[in-house]
Amino acid sequence: MHISNFRRTDTVSLPGLYLSSVGVSPEDGPGMNETEVANTIQGDRDALDGILFRGVGADVLEIDGVHRLIRGLRPPHSKCVIETNGSRPSVLDDLVGAGYADIVSFVFDSYPKKCQLDSMKIAKEGDCKFVVTVVTEPQRMTLEDVLDLSDRINGAMSLMIKRSSAPGALQYKKNEITSLAKSMKGTAKEVRIV
Repeated sequence: MHISNFRRTDTVSLPGLYLSSVGVSPEDGPGMNETEVANTIQGDRDALDGILFRGVGADVLEIDGVHRLIRGLRPPHSKCVIETNGSRPSVLDDLVGAGYADIVSFVFDSYPKKCQLDSMKIAKEGDCKFVVTVVTEPQRMTLEDVLDLSDRINGAMSLMIKRSSAPGALQYKKNEITSLAKSMKGTAKEVRIV
C-alpha cells in the first residue's frame, strides 16, 4: 500500500466541504512520503473540514492497512471521509465502529449488490453521515434502479446523480435526469445533478 496521489484541497468530491484528498493504492511502491503528507495536512488543519480517503486501482476498503494510514494522517478533531463502493461491509463496520469514518461517500455505477446495501445500512445504523453518488447509464444503472434505492438512500446528507462519462456509453437525456432528481427530493437532505 502507498499514497499514490494527494491533493491539499478538494472542494468537488463533496460540495460544501473543504477537504484534502488522499489516493491510496493497494500495491507496494515508493508513492508519496506519508510523513510529508501528514505534515501538510497538519499545517492546513485549521482551514480543512477533513480528509477524503479514496482507492486508486481498488476500492479503499479492499486495501490492507488503510486503518493505520487514516490514524497516521488524520489530525485530531478533523472529519474523515471514506469514498467507497461499499463492497467490504466488515471493513466499513470496523472503521465506523472505531470512529475512523465520520462520513461515507458511496459511489455506485451499477445497482448495488447485497454487500454494498449492507454497507449503507452499517453507515446509517452507526450514526455515520453518508452521501450517495449514482452514475446513471441505461445498461448499468437505470433511472428505475435509482428510484428503487430511495428507501435505502433515505437520510443521506446528499444524493448526487451523475450521467456516465464512459466513452461510447448510452446517456439519459438531461430532462430524464432532471425528472429523476425531482422524484428523489426528500430522500436526502440535498439532491444534486453533477
